[in-house]
Order: sequence, then structure tokens, then C-alpha cells
Amino acid sequence: MQPTLLEICKKFNTDKSQSDGYILNYERHFSHFRDMPVKILELGVNHGGSLLLWQDYFLKGQVAGVDINPNPLKETHERVSFFQGSQGDHELLTRISKDFAPNGFDIIIDDAAHIGSLSKESFRVLFDKLKPGGVYVLEDWGTGYWKGWPDGSLYQPQQLQNNVSKSTNIFKKCFQKLGFIDVDTQYTSHNFGMVGLLKQLIDEVGWEDIVHPKWGNPTLPNRKSVIKEITIYYGQAFLVKA
Repeated sequence: MQPTLLEICKKFNTDKSQSDGYILNYERHFSHFRDMPVKILELGVNHGGSLLLWQDYFLKGQVAGVDINPNPLKETHERVSFFQGSQGDHELLTRISKDFAPNGFDIIIDDAAHIGSLSKESFRVLFDKLKPGGVYVLEDWGTGYWKGWPDGSLYQPQQLQNNVSKSTNIFKKCFQKLGFIDVDTQYTSHNFGMVGLLKQLIDEVGWEDIVHPKWGNPTLPNRKSVIKEITIYYGQAFLVKA
């Protein structure tokens, strides 16, 4: 019987082992790839343990890691490659994609800076390099709620305003008749850092509602979303390409 991802994880120096939830979520979303010759890219490798983790879990896979610091591994397996550079370097990411996975990646994991603008730049380049059905992972997206993080901001709930419009009151009464006692029509949107990026990606999933001919904005391009689905957990978001 093959060892579980959690069992393999305990062998290596990786911060993914600090939370069993992270590992269980990874196995939930990656298990169907396990016996396939997958191509994996991880942005941000820290001590390099995660590269060895994926190498041991995907026995037929090839793993590439990118980090702004030098290669932390003293030796690299023939199925592991390392590239030094920034996750925001379009030229580097394009070259890695062309050389390492010319037919596309199966899995891409962003565990790098956890800064929204950098993750967005990586996503803009790499999601297009993902195969249909491939999985793109954003780790530690909750930094957008941290007031001490470079692009984070403290979350402060907004109280329902008293000067709501007449039409808003009508909608509230309709919802109340349906059993929704308190309908907050002025709820706060937290658009900072990784949280803001994740909300933009949710907009992409909801594109067909955004351009709805009656309720949305039909002046925008009418197209299908490039994202099939997003599954959000504490600290992790898994995006499947359409």
C-alpha cells in the first residue's frame, strides 16, 4: 500500500506539515494525479522539503521549484529542478513553462511571497500554462487580513447603515418574508492583498452572472470563465482550469 501524503510529509522539512488540514486538502485534490506522469511547479520552496515531498508522492512526476533565494537542496533528484528568481518575473516563468512543461502543467502551487500583486503576476502568466482540468493552488491567502503584512489590512465589520434606499428596504422586506430575518445589504468588502486577489478570481468564476443580459452588465464581453471551480479552505484555495 502506498504511503499517504501526510506520512510522506513527516519525512521532510516543510512548513506544510505544520497543519494536517493543508496536507489532507492536498491529498483530496491531488490523489487522482498520483500515478500519472504529472508536471508540477511550486513557487516558493523555503528549505526545499516540499519539492522532495512531491517527488515522493508523485513517483512518475517531475517537479520544478522557483524561489528568490538560492537552491536550498544540497542534491537534487533527476525528477526535481530548481530555478532561482522572483515569482513576478514574467520572462523567467515563461521560459520555465516552455522548457520544463511545453505541453502544460498539471499542478501549480503558489507558496511564495503571499503578496497579492506578486501572486497576481504569477497567475497572469502561469494559469494559461495549466492544462484543462489542472489545479492551481494559492496558499496562505489569509495574509490579506493581517494588519502587519505588507499588503494586508485589519478587518473591521461595517454596521448596517440607517440611510438605506427605498428599493433596498423593499428587497429586505421580500427576503424577510422568505425567512431571512436580518439581511445586511451594506456588508463590508475586504479587498486587500491575497484576499482581494481571491475575490477577483471569484469574479472570474461568476463571469456569466456579471454579464447577465438582464441583471448584469451586458456591455462586457460575453464568454465562459477560464476557471471551472474554486474550493476555498482556511489558508488554501484550489482552482481548477476549465
